[in-house]
Amino acid sequence: MLLTRVLTASILAPLIIWAVIGLSQDWFSIVWALVVALCAWEWSKLSGLQSMLSQILFVFAVVAGLLPFWYWTEIIANIANFYENSEILNYSLVVDWFGTPAVVFWLVASVVLKNNERNLLKSRPSATVKLAAGWFMLVTAWVFFVRLRIYHGYEFVLFLLLLIWAADVLAYFIGRAYGKTKLSPLISPGKTMAGMYGALTAGLIMAIVLVFYNDFRPTIKIDFILLSLITVHISIYGDLAISLAKRWRGVKDSGNLLPGHGGLLDRLDSLIAAIPVFYTGIMLIHIGLIQ
Repeated sequence: MLLTRVLTASILAPLIIWAVIGLSQDWFSIVWALVVALCAWEWSKLSGLQSMLSQILFVFAVVAGLLPFWYWTEIIANIANFYENSEILNYSLVVDWFGTPAVVFWLVASVVLKNNERNLLKSRPSATVKLAAGWFMLVTAWVFFVRLRIYHGYEFVLFLLLLIWAADVLAYFIGRAYGKTKLSPLISPGKTMAGMYGALTAGLIMAIVLVFYNDFRPTIKIDFILLSLITVHISIYGDLAISLAKRWRGVKDSGNLLPGHGGLLDRLDSLIAAIPVFYTGIMLIHIGLIQ
């Protein structure tokens, strides 16, 4: 199983990095929208939708949710570039504050997952509640990943990916080697406190490397290190949120698209939670840089 996971990751990672660096902004947005649509398909099944028609309708609902943000993000950015007038971007930046409810959502989710594990497993939210939560998670993940690339460059997109990948890898190996105390024994027995500390250590190392490479001023260095640690912490609970949905549904994986990994949601759960948190933090740090 580990060999299959490694082989799949070794194929996917270079393709993802190439897409982040090499694709035009329009194509990057389209490819990420296709990925989100596939995640929506998997989520529709986890939410309990039985018929193919209802599953397709949910996918269309998620894609439709992207379109208004596509307009405010992509089209206005293109107009600003065409007229060489950055003031036009102010009409798009209002979308940034949509990140606030997304951050609150994941902060609340992390607290609830940490402190109400048994009650959550006993609860049986309706399909409507699960679909609404999935719609919100996936739309905000698309919106702020695209905006991160447009307004802050592919370097920060790449850093976020490497941050989450490094955290996942170190959590896995540290957890296997030293994990005794379970982080969430009922929802995800494989996760340990040692693994969480390993993930946070990876986040700390990645952040330190980046801030000293970019020679940020001291206050910005501290802000960025804290943001990286918060992002990794939230990403762990994004993983647990999808694990909870799988527990409710009684399945091990969200799908079978990726050999050795399961479905796309099984691989992107951490990133989906991390994206709005990281983007909102970067936005606030950027405001500090220009003041």
